[in-house]
Amino acid sequence: MGDWLLSIAAMAGMVIWSLLVRDGRTSLAGFGVALWFPISIGLYRVLLRWLPMIGGVYACPVRATSQQQREITAGCLLTAAFSMLCLACMPAPIAAANILALNFACLAALFDRIAGWLPNHVLIPMLLAGLLAGALRDGANAAILGAAASWGAAVLALLFLSVSLRANLLSGEDVAMAAACGAWVGIGDLSIFLSVTGFLYWASCVAVRHVRAPGWGRLDGPERIRMQPTGPSFALGLAITLLLHGVPGLPNWVYRIAAH
Repeated sequence: MGDWLLSIAAMAGMVIWSLLVRDGRTSLAGFGVALWFPISIGLYRVLLRWLPMIGGVYACPVRATSQQQREITAGCLLTAAFSMLCLACMPAPIAAANILALNFACLAALFDRIAGWLPNHVLIPMLLAGLLAGALRDGANAAILGAAASWGAAVLALLFLSVSLRANLLSGEDVAMAAACGAWVGIGDLSIFLSVTGFLYWASCVAVRHVRAPGWGRLDGPERIRMQPTGPSFALGLAITLLLHGVPGLPNWVYRIAAH
């Protein structure tokens, strides 16, 4: 009941915000986000139940636990919140494209968090949509270079961790999500995306190492090293980077801070 009340309150807040916006396209997009929010919760629950079976991860459909259902609701709520912030900070067409990226990333992060699996059924459409959006927005070169550079950076980082920790941490799924996110942020904002994502992943590993929350992370490698799923960090890093890009003058300010 608490999740439903939270969802209804969040949806009502989005509707009120959309009514107060003067720009017609932004208002319409806000109503779309408000309507999509409850639909996404139900859709993601269905996909998280059936897609791992189709992909061969589980032998039969697995119903989400109450904790996992709350995580799905929280992920969809966070995605809706970032979507509304995008609508408030940037033109409606650009915000709509970013909202699509946020939903792809949210779904991939939920799969990684709950099933320990990043499905190509989500990552490949996310990558192709990012390349198409980049070609329409800034030209194809920025999106292609962003995807390639992000893929390369993820490969190098995972190779370094595999060698230093003596464990097999190189995952094609992780680097595929890195490439998909890189296509959306482009080569211009790639350094921000990689820095934010790296910090978030490091912080999550440190936090879980101290908290030792049950069910977080996975054990891998001969030394049974506790690793966190990378999907949530990629998704949140993408959301923050897209939002920073939409605030005029803010990326330059971030670059100046990083330089010092």
